[in-house]
Amino acid sequence: MFLIGAADGQFPGRRAIEAGDVEEERRLFYVAVTRAKNELYISYPKVASRAGPGGMMLNPSRFLDELPEELYEELRIKRSYGW
Repeated sequence: MFLIGAADGQFPGRRAIEAGDVEEERRLFYVAVTRAKNELYISYPKVASRAGPGGMMLNPSRFLDELPEELYEELRIKRSYGW
């Protein structure tokens, strides 16, 4: 199972963060994490593509900090641009 877009401002959404009400999105995150049968891959963009040229740097979703460290393995992918 894949959960994509797990960045603050996307999941939880910016409106929920600004309103101080992220509980419903926290429940949605919990459902996604607990529905994975064997493996769960969670990804998030480092740069928001909608922020215009250069983009805006994004942080991982605050919900990722709530996962026990012994339950996951962090994988960082390094990009190589060989134009």
